[in-house]
Amino acid sequence: MDEVIFLEVLEGDIVHARHRLERFPASVGRAYTNDVILDDPKVSAEHLRIERREDGALVLRDVGSHNGTYRVEPWAPLAELELAPDTRVAVGDTVLRFRARNHPVEDTVIGQAPTAPRARVFERPRTFSLALLALLCASLLEEYLSNYGRTDWGELMVALVAPLGLILLWAGGWSVASRIARRQFHYRAHATIATLVLLCGLVLPVLLTLVGFSLGVGSGLPLLHHAAFLGLMGWGLYWHLRYVTRWDPRRLVRVLTVVTLVFGVLSRADDLLGNESFSEALDFPRTLLPPAFRVAGARPVEDFFEDTSSLQEQVDALAREE
Repeated sequence: MDEVIFLEVLEGDIVHARHRLERFPASVGRAYTNDVILDDPKVSAEHLRIERREDGALVLRDVGSHNGTYRVEPWAPLAELELAPDTRVAVGDTVLRFRARNHPVEDTVIGQAPTAPRARVFERPRTFSLALLALLCASLLEEYLSNYGRTDWGELMVALVAPLGLILLWAGGWSVASRIARRQFHYRAHATIATLVLLCGLVLPVLLTLVGFSLGVGSGLPLLHHAAFLGLMGWGLYWHLRYVTRWDPRRLVRVLTVVTLVFGVLSRADDLLGNESFSEALDFPRTLLPPAFRVAGARPVEDFFEDTSSLQEQVDALAREE
């Protein structure tokens, strides 16, 4: 190998650290007297030494470590090893790789022209404040309108506290993940995303019900609700993961599309298989809307009775069998 070599500390196939070695002998271990210090409890204070022989070759020697030194390919314990380019050895839970100064590197990845960084809309304080205010108002209004008895102030208070607590906990979990992966919490961004998801979760069913009533779409409304829920879930996960991972946005979209579709199919497996589960829920809209909202023409009563004629025939046939 060349006069100057590089010792790489690996984590899987990723290089965790590189050390330039110019003078020999060079020592490796946990003690601060070493040229290369490894933070691995299974590595001895003085674990191995790299020396140059009289013929110029570099030799790695284990200097009496407690857990030994191992060649990676093929796996075997060793006391002494002549180094060659890309030699890998294991010490404790750490893998070391040696490379020469003239080792080729991969081609430079051509990226987009850099632009001045700007904060995303989720990172602006005003966005979070407005979204949270809209969510609390919508939650309070939904609870008030859905209560047909006397006003229950306890339930109205829960309608304010429950979404707020859910947002704080949800954003906290994602912030911890961001801190681990990206070294920043991004708490406000995660809280804003969670707030917008909950707000859309309250508003979308109302809008879809209004659209279904206006266009006369009744049978396909549950499927439309399910598709909107999946889209909202995928959108929220996409932006949460943008603050956690370093994946390319297009790759992230592909992965989340597959995950969302699989989740959607599994959640509707009973319907797709034709299994009808018993439910006490009413299978028709219970919201009364003004006739002025109706865009599609009303169906005549005669059409309704024509549609039920086949049902009447089935009932009559069952009555005759009994």
